[in-house]
Amino acid sequence: MENRSSDQRTKYTRNSRTISGRLHDELVMMDLEQGKYFSLNPVATRIWDLLEKEMTLDELCTVLTEEYDVESNQCMDEVRELLEEMEKLGLVGAFRG
Repeated sequence: MENRSSDQRTKYTRNSRTISGRLHDELVMMDLEQGKYFSLNPVATRIWDLLEKEMTLDELCTVLTEEYDVESNQCMDEVRELLEEMEKLGLVGAFRG
């Protein structure tokens, strides 16, 4: 449970080193420092859009459960996994409060 409480205080935001462009309902990005390309599916693209400002996992899932047919617990698990992966890749920053 301790991990979940730290999630509630952690805010995420996208990094500024990434340039991106839309291709249909997906996003293609390039991290300029790493020289790597990334492609996001439509839901991950929506999360990326939301991360224009700092948001917690709870805040993201509040928006996503209103917009998509997904249960809160499933949203939390899947978005947490995505954010962890994006943080490892250097696409988002995490700021613990």
